[in-house]
Amino acid sequence: MNSRKRNVLIRMIAALAIFVYVGYLAWPMLPHFDFAVIVGFVLLYFVWQLVSEIWIYKDPDDYVVEDDDQKSYLFLQISFMLALLFATIDFIEWHITRNPNWEPAIIFAGLGLFIISCFVRWWGFNSLGRYFNPRVAVYSKHQLITQGAYKKIRHPLYLGSLLSFLAIPMIFNSWGAMLIILLMTTPALIYRLNLEEEFLLRHFGDEYQDYMQKTSKLIPGIW
Repeated sequence: MNSRKRNVLIRMIAALAIFVYVGYLAWPMLPHFDFAVIVGFVLLYFVWQLVSEIWIYKDPDDYVVEDDDQKSYLFLQISFMLALLFATIDFIEWHITRNPNWEPAIIFAGLGLFIISCFVRWWGFNSLGRYFNPRVAVYSKHQLITQGAYKKIRHPLYLGSLLSFLAIPMIFNSWGAMLIILLMTTPALIYRLNLEEEFLLRHFGDEYQDYMQKTSKLIPGIW
């Protein structure tokens, strides 16, 4: 098992552990609608994981020649898992920041946003092809991708991730989890995005500088 598959397995086991715990708590005490929300999200989440890792992801043809991740991926994953854990437990047990007046509209909106995020990330994965790497890295024959999802914005995968991060607190109707996303996960994402921009500027130089002049960083026409 290579390092990528091992990291994917660790993430899926961690997420599965959270959902098993949630299911254990939810089964005897949750209303049918609440339990259906949890089961629906679990199925949607793991279907996306399987699709992205088995059918979308392509192993690179070349080897990594430079890596400057600076643990940004680790910070991002930890902050997101904290938000996910709080959101799910708050939804089924604590109810500290759950507002029943927003349901079911906020839940359906969150599920819709999560599905949109999957399409955005699929487009980004498909455009990037074999150059995708979860770390901030470049390959020996790396070429700058400026077409497809990368034609208008430089970081469509991060846009998709941000949409999915925001969708989770909506699905579980937890503004406490939304605060974690806004105060911890989003800054970690922006830190990683800026780190990657500096890295690509060092590697591609004027080519990336010209690309920056023609595109937005994350949100088309805004930023």
